[in-house]
Amino acid sequence: MNPTARDTMWILNGIEQGAIPARETFSALEALDPLLVYFVFRYLREKYPSSNPMSSGVTTRLLELTENHPNLIALSKTGEKDSIREWFDDTYSLRDFFKSPEDLVALLVEKIEN
Repeated sequence: MNPTARDTMWILNGIEQGAIPARETFSALEALDPLLVYFVFRYLREKYPSSNPMSSGVTTRLLELTENHPNLIALSKTGEKDSIREWFDDTYSLRDFFKSPEDLVALLVEKIEN
C-alpha cells in the first residue's frame, strides 16, 4: 500500500475505532491532501448517520476534531471543490465502499497522484 493511502487508512480507522488521540489525528489530517480530508469526514458521516446506534463515538470524535481545529473544516471544503470529487460523485456511490474503505482510499490516492 502506498504511504499516502496507508496514512489515510490509519486516520480513518483511528477515528472510526477511537484508537488515536485527537492531537495525533489532527496532525495527520493536516498533512493529507484536502480531497482526502474531505473524503475521510464524508465517509464517516455517511457510514455513521445519527440514526446508526454506533454513530455516537464516531460523531463525538469528528466534532472534537472540527471544533478544536477549524482549519480542518477549511481543508475539507477545499477538497469538496476538487474536480476529483465531482468525478467520484458522477461515477460511484460512497456506500459502495463501506465494506472496503481501503479500495476507496486507493482509488482516490491513485487519482490524486496521476
